[in-house]
Amino acid sequence: MSSARDFPSKQLPIEGMADLTSSAYVGSVFDLTEEKVEQLKRVKPKLLGIRCRRTECGQGLHCFDAVKPRPKFERGKCQECGVDLVKWHEVWLRDTRDVDKKFAFFEREWIRHFFFHVPTTPRIRKYAHKHGLEGLGRILQDQLRNKKMLNYIPALDSTQTKMLDGTIVHWARHAVGCCCRRCMTYWHNVPFDHELTDEDIDYFKELVVKFISKRIPDLGTGPS
Repeated sequence: MSSARDFPSKQLPIEGMADLTSSAYVGSVFDLTEEKVEQLKRVKPKLLGIRCRRTECGQGLHCFDAVKPRPKFERGKCQECGVDLVKWHEVWLRDTRDVDKKFAFFEREWIRHFFFHVPTTPRIRKYAHKHGLEGLGRILQDQLRNKKMLNYIPALDSTQTKMLDGTIVHWARHAVGCCCRRCMTYWHNVPFDHELTDEDIDYFKELVVKFISKRIPDLGTGPS
């Protein structure tokens, strides 16, 4: 079975983006090393090609964001090729007992897949071990209780969560779709006019902690 690294990038040029032949452009997450992640962390994500609505459909990496006035395809389908790969009733169900199944759905989207596989660096691991799983969970809760996340603010949405220059908590938020209210809307069925509740935040905490445990398996609950 072929993996994403076996295919060349077919991403089309976008105005304002770096040329696809640029050494800074990320063709595949599997091209990155720990050292490369640290070298690129200060470069604007759009210049690296790291963006929420990127697709590589030939590699099985899509974008299901239909949150716009006139989506190309109906809600739930890839907005580039129209394929329907996600069992949304299972994703929207707030049950983490079979979290690996949910993670498999997340990984079908380019941006989620990227953060499931981007190499963790010493900086990322050091921060994680400093706080432990319990501390990282509290950090996530604090981030989601910020007014920029509690309510949908169009002018600020999609800017709340750092990418390569962030921490493992930021990476986790991108991976499980709680990085902004837009992603929460289509991945978790959270309406724009809904203020996040403690129940919402606790559920996202569960997803984030399970993701971090997957990416950094030797991480304990407390600081190390």
